[in-house]
Amino acid sequence: MARDILIETLDGDPVRLRPMVPADEDALRHAISQLSNRSRYLRFFNGAATLPDHVVHRLSDVDGVKHIAWVAIDETKAEKPIIGAVHAQRGNETDKRGDFSIGLLDAWHSKGLARLLIALLAADSKKAGFDELIADVLWENKKGRALFGSIGAKSMGSDGSTIQFRMVLDEVIARIGEKKLGSAMDTVLAAIEGEDFFESAA
Repeated sequence: MARDILIETLDGDPVRLRPMVPADEDALRHAISQLSNRSRYLRFFNGAATLPDHVVHRLSDVDGVKHIAWVAIDETKAEKPIIGAVHAQRGNETDKRGDFSIGLLDAWHSKGLARLLIALLAADSKKAGFDELIADVLWENKKGRALFGSIGAKSMGSDGSTIQFRMVLDEVIARIGEKKLGSAMDTVLAAIEGEDFFESAA
C-alpha cells in the first residue's frame, strides 16, 4: 500500500511510515515520555516529563481533514513503537493555513526521518486543501532552524525567543524532490506520485 511505506534509514534501520490513527494515542504518549528533557523542551517548549492527557489526545485526534499526521515506526522491535510523528492542524476544513509540528526520539535524529515525514505530510496536506504550514521554533534550536531552511521554509520573523517559519507546500515538495537524499526518499517520492497514495485518506 502506498500509505504504508517500509524504508531503511541512512544507517540501515528498517522503519515503517504510515498515517497516524486515533488508536495510536497510547503509543504516542509513550513515545513522548521517551524524549529527553532537552528534546521535549525543544518540541513542546516545556521540559515536563509528562504532558496533560488532553494535549496527547489532541495530537492523536486525527481526521485526515483538519488534522493530518504521519508516524514513523521502529520495525526492529516486537511492539513496533512510534519513534517520530509530524502534524498539520487547522481550525476548520476551509482554512488554507495550518500549524506544523514534528518530533523524533533522540536516538533517531540525523537518520533522514524528518525530511521523509515532512514530504509525506506536505503531500497529504496539500491534497486535503492546505496551502501552507506555520512552524514556531525556539531560536536556540539550531538544528530545527537548519532543517526548515533546507526544505525551503521562509522566516516570518522572531519575537526574540522563537522564530516563525512559513512552509508553502508546493515549494517544500519541489525543494525536497530536487535533492538527492537517498533510496528512502526515492521510495517516499514514488509513493507520493503513485495513483493510490490518497485513496485511503479520510
